[in-house]
Amino acid sequence: MKKTVAALLAFLFALFMVVSVSAADPQPVTQRIRSIPNVMLADEFRAADTAAYTEAQGEKLITLDLVSDTHIGAKNAYGYVSRSIATIDAEKDEIDGVIVSGDLTQSGLESEMTEVYSILRSYTGGNLITANGNHDYGRGTQAGEMRPVAIQHRNAFLGLDTRKDYYSTEINGYKFVVMGSEGNSPNSASISDEQLSFVEAEVQEGAQGGKPVFVICHWPMRNTHGERISWPIIPGGALDSSTTKKLQNILSRYDNVFYISGHLHAGLNGRLTRLLFGACCVEQHNGISCINVPSLGKGNHLGLPAKGTGMRLTVYSDKAVIEGRSFYNDQWLDNYVYEVSLKDAQPAAGAGDLPEALPPEPAPLRDEKAA
Repeated sequence: MKKTVAALLAFLFALFMVVSVSAADPQPVTQRIRSIPNVMLADEFRAADTAAYTEAQGEKLITLDLVSDTHIGAKNAYGYVSRSIATIDAEKDEIDGVIVSGDLTQSGLESEMTEVYSILRSYTGGNLITANGNHDYGRGTQAGEMRPVAIQHRNAFLGLDTRKDYYSTEINGYKFVVMGSEGNSPNSASISDEQLSFVEAEVQEGAQGGKPVFVICHWPMRNTHGERISWPIIPGGALDSSTTKKLQNILSRYDNVFYISGHLHAGLNGRLTRLLFGACCVEQHNGISCINVPSLGKGNHLGLPAKGTGMRLTVYSDKAVIEGRSFYNDQWLDNYVYEVSLKDAQPAAGAGDLPEALPPEPAPLRDEKAA
């Protein structure tokens, strides 16, 4: 009974926020006036902690726009995604790159892949990185079968040459490590020890000198972002416990590591979500800054359900600020601003071009060998 009442309250609060956002007039980025009263803090994720918004004292290192779960092929997704990417393109001079953390398509079909990458090509700022998600590998009886199509389109877009669904690259000298599932489950991820070894080597290299490193995986880690609430019945809401433990052991060895995911469709989370469920889209676990990005094209639950939402991540030497953003309406959502503290993050010595680093010699995936 308590869970039902809590869920109803969360829904009513989220509905109120959607109406408020929809009713407001979009404010151009160049004329934005900051009116943030406070922010939600994510240091080791103390759910009740908030603080007055203060400008960062350290040097600004990198700025990224984050989107996820575009789900091209789903109803109305095209309109939300294309308009949102147009907004991001209009502000390209303010950012260093764009991250799309999986489920680019609804079913992984060739036509959907062609369409989503056509939309993404309308962003002309450069440094747009994509990860694949479970929907991109195929649905139903085709689960896993569309992986080669997803990899082929991603390779063509990024200039890669590999059959693996994980790779590494750089933006302005900062390392970005992209993970991918190697199994055929329609929802969950299968991550091999080989892939984890690759992640470890790339993160170790990228974190040298205290530089921030970014790991992108469609699936969040187990027991983060309220994934057990968002996915209470269907298995596969997060990486399994064993993979999560291995990955956290790797990432927690280094300072200033960001783990960026999607998949949950949990939306942007405010104080009510944190109070009722002890969960948020920005959390810090074992020193790892975990960011779960809302769905851009298919809608959300748990928090703000609006489509067309994402985040702006700005990394300074002393902290990172994550701002909720309605790319569809070109609005800043000042009720959804988060901070994580960093440990004297250092600037990169130089800039790298896409792609900077790739996995070793291309090799078929395990399921492809079996097929």
